[in-house]
Amino acid sequence: MIRGLSLALVISAGCIDDGGPRLDAVLPIAAPRNAMVTLTGQRLCGPSADCARATGEIVLGLSPPQVHADVVTTAADRIQVVIPAIAELGATHLIATVDDRSSNALPFEVLP
Repeated sequence: MIRGLSLALVISAGCIDDGGPRLDAVLPIAAPRNAMVTLTGQRLCGPSADCARATGEIVLGLSPPQVHADVVTTAADRIQVVIPAIAELGATHLIATVDDRSSNALPFEVLP
């Protein structure tokens, strides 16, 4: 204690891994509508890596109106999607949801 002042210790818990999907990268990081992009990451077919049984989606945008991307191929560490023709132009984010668990958001840009 400093004369008349008390010090508080703040502990940050940080992010806890809930076993849901995790996105590492998107290639390319910018593409036009109807282009195919590849997302890489972890647990993209759920914690058991069973792509045949996992349910999920890729959306563009953090808040409404979000747009669903068309999934072309899925693997435990890679998903290929087509950027929808109705996606808004400009900066956005890509988010994976697998078995009701959402991933982190990756920045992405929809080009004209």
